[in-house]
Amino acid sequence: MTFIHLVSPAKFFLFYVLFQIGTASFAFAQMEHSKDSISLYKKQNRYDKALPFYPFWLDQVKKEKGEISPEYGSACNGFGDALSNLGINKEAEEWFLQGMNIRIMAMGEGHPEVARSCNNLGIFYADLGQFSKSESYYLRAIEIRTKALGEWDEKTGTSYNNLGNLYGDMGQMSKSETFLLKGLEIRKKALGEDHQDVGASYSNLGILYKNLGNYPKAIGVHEKALAIELKALGEENPSVAKTYSNIGIVYLHMEDYVKARFYQEKALTIEKKKLNPMSTAISRSYSNLGTICKEIGAYSRAIQFHQMALDIKRKLYGDDHPEVAASLNNLGNVYCRMGMAVRADSLFLKALDTQKRMLGEDHPLVGNSYHNLGKNALYHKDLINAEHWLQLSQKNHLQQIRRYMPSMSDTEKERFNEKIAEELDIFKAFAIERSKSKPAVSAELFNQQLATKALLLNSSAKWKHRIKSSGDKKLFAQYTQWEEKQNTLARLFQSKDSKERAGIDSLFAETEKLEKELSLRSESFSRLSERKQFSWKDIQATLKPGEAAIEVIRCQKFGVLKMVTDTSNPLHPNYHRKGLTDSIVYAALIVKPESKYPEIVLLTNGNRMEEKDLMYYKNSIRKKQTDENSYNKFWKPIGDKLGPGVKRIYFSAEGIYNFINLGTLYNPKKKLYLVDELDIHLLTLTKELILPKQEADENKLAYLFGFPDFNAIFPNQELLVNQANRRSPELDYSLSLEAVKVVVTDLPGTKTEVDQIEKLLNTYGWEVHSLTGEKALEENLKETYRPNLLHIATHGYFEKDKSEQANPLLRSGLLLAGAGRTINGQIFTQSEDGILTAYEAMNLNLDNTDLVVLSACETGLGEIKNGEGVYGLQRAFKVAGARSIVMSLWKVDDEATQELMVSFYKNWLGDDFRLRLSKPSPSAGKPFDNLRVTSKRSAFLAAQKELKAKYPNPYYWGAFVMVGE
Repeated sequence: MTFIHLVSPAKFFLFYVLFQIGTASFAFAQMEHSKDSISLYKKQNRYDKALPFYPFWLDQVKKEKGEISPEYGSACNGFGDALSNLGINKEAEEWFLQGMNIRIMAMGEGHPEVARSCNNLGIFYADLGQFSKSESYYLRAIEIRTKALGEWDEKTGTSYNNLGNLYGDMGQMSKSETFLLKGLEIRKKALGEDHQDVGASYSNLGILYKNLGNYPKAIGVHEKALAIELKALGEENPSVAKTYSNIGIVYLHMEDYVKARFYQEKALTIEKKKLNPMSTAISRSYSNLGTICKEIGAYSRAIQFHQMALDIKRKLYGDDHPEVAASLNNLGNVYCRMGMAVRADSLFLKALDTQKRMLGEDHPLVGNSYHNLGKNALYHKDLINAEHWLQLSQKNHLQQIRRYMPSMSDTEKERFNEKIAEELDIFKAFAIERSKSKPAVSAELFNQQLATKALLLNSSAKWKHRIKSSGDKKLFAQYTQWEEKQNTLARLFQSKDSKERAGIDSLFAETEKLEKELSLRSESFSRLSERKQFSWKDIQATLKPGEAAIEVIRCQKFGVLKMVTDTSNPLHPNYHRKGLTDSIVYAALIVKPESKYPEIVLLTNGNRMEEKDLMYYKNSIRKKQTDENSYNKFWKPIGDKLGPGVKRIYFSAEGIYNFINLGTLYNPKKKLYLVDELDIHLLTLTKELILPKQEADENKLAYLFGFPDFNAIFPNQELLVNQANRRSPELDYSLSLEAVKVVVTDLPGTKTEVDQIEKLLNTYGWEVHSLTGEKALEENLKETYRPNLLHIATHGYFEKDKSEQANPLLRSGLLLAGAGRTINGQIFTQSEDGILTAYEAMNLNLDNTDLVVLSACETGLGEIKNGEGVYGLQRAFKVAGARSIVMSLWKVDDEATQELMVSFYKNWLGDDFRLRLSKPSPSAGKPFDNLRVTSKRSAFLAAQKELKAKYPNPYYWGAFVMVGE
């Protein structure tokens, strides 16, 4: 590592005076006990008081021990620690690096003290959000300590623990758990089961599991930490209090407020005995208790707790501080719940004024205050003021999305999405209500949908993999540099320190410059870092006469949740608790070339639509009965608003509409299916109409998988286990199929299907890889690389949720060769088990693949997440890179599926296809020639209509839908 020049203590002392850190004078130079003073103030966390002593201490050590000595290296490291705790980061970095380099020169690269420096640098860079640098130093510390001290030394365990915490901050939860568990194992072996550091390891695991939403597991490991700390430290110890508080916070997330309050009160009791009454820990406990009391309706007590927290903060920080503003917001939220709108507004406005002055207009906390003011107005049906504040809140949240999300990991994105979900949903509820008196508000609602729908769809991990696998080392180095700057920016944007925030503008400019360079070098990065904010008018500009774009929005109504009695008030007053209710409304936002603003259609019986109406639709399909009701329930209000002039729609579904093939809805008045009336294009989001089109690879490469041998026996593979029901939801990357210990039936029709498609493709000059029988392996599917076409004909499955923590992408998938044996408990030494989950499918190499056909049952099903679509195979193949996907919504007829697929490929590949497109549609009897031609979509529609002529019931021709293009 490059040696950093040594900094003169006298020079730094001048720096210190100029920046007015403390009130020390040159009289300190006469003091003989600088080291003792530093130790005293560090114990009190008063680094501002300790800092003036460092120049004299450094000078003393340098004179006594020499500039290249372990002692001077340690002193430099300590100075860096003090500076970083005060936020003087540039200089802190120099002293940390200087201390490490001195230690290297004095003791050698592999000395444990060098590992200590690496550990400190890891902590330093992690706090700055520079995760790649932090990771490299933590890994270096592990390497040094393992070689110098051994794998099972307690310091090695500390390094594993630190790296585990870092991976948790990075959102790499699987890695985080691995390293935390390793650190725990080392500490237990090195220190014994009952050491307080072992308890700290359990606490870190508890925080990880809490962040993952696995609350029972979090409680379990926190209780282990508590038992160890009680034995090692005794009941009345601040570390024990912190663990009690951690347990209380988990119960708060679980909405078990009785236990949450019990543990938080135990924490506070200890803190009151052992800590200064004005400590931040006590203030935090008061705030936590105030929040718990608010949630249980003990509003009077909640006000007392939040007021006590506010009083401590004012004494610690003064009136103008973000922490004071946070307590004002907490109090305002309680008064809002009590219906005291004026009092709540007063507190929210005070908090907002402080935050804007101290943090700037674009800080996330400012957005939260805007939201509080808007929600308070909505709470009291003041829609005009609600509109003002909620629009400001939306603007702030959209800024956060554009700034933070590109560089986030998948898990970080999910957490961020959950964090802003209520704010987004409140705005939807407001806009639905406001649209009744001000229809033009639909424009804001459409714009919000464009900005926020499917936020999590594009996996940042996937983009990083694409850039890394490009083979362009310079590109990847630039990407890593950009990612570090993005992480630092994300931290600065959320920082409450005005000195820190002063560096935002220059760092933002550096990041944007780097983005431009990366975008020129990488199309993948261009899509990842897209910050342009689109509006409904951009969608409108793409539409031709006779076309319309429809965004469907699922919304909860805002209203009274329940009546609450405040038992903490002697008068026991009653209050209406308001918020987002269980009542569901669907809104269809329609944009046509002539629209002044999106036209809104409200379907207010959302709960009935999702239950009885959907069940009726499914039963009618399954029983092959004519359904004259579903058209009126799901489509007629929308169709009436479209009018007769619209012939093609671009439809972005949400909620229940993901489980319905619109084309199968039967119009009882016209005696026609909707497929005969409209040309319906399904899109993940209407923004796809304006995003730059990905160019498909020019290759004519096709992979066809079908007729897997589900019970294939591989001669070179050894049977390890034969244990029924071996798969368990406890395993991160496994699932528990409902149909265990059953015979998976063969699908001979898929063999015919694949053979016929192969012949067609060969006729048109395609390079075809047809894999059937025992060749239809999961390994072979994973090895496919960017084919133009991927066709998979087999069994598909989707399991209903059995656990709140179960990943929906692990509950849907495709069965390939050997899957039958796996399901029945047989484990072979082969690397894959024949079951491709949606989770695994996300990592297939399908960048720019033009079409994926999932010719199997229920491949379009999955778990609906509002605003994010269907979590299942559809999402997985989209993330993997597929432009268009054909999938099924119900169990399909084998023979009819074969005919549909063969007909589709004939239409798609046929020489006379485009000529036939210009002719009128025989079913609808009306020409589509003035509309755009999209070959795959039109070929698929033609195939459906051919099959419909032979099998009129939608059960046969309506199971499959095409999404994309």
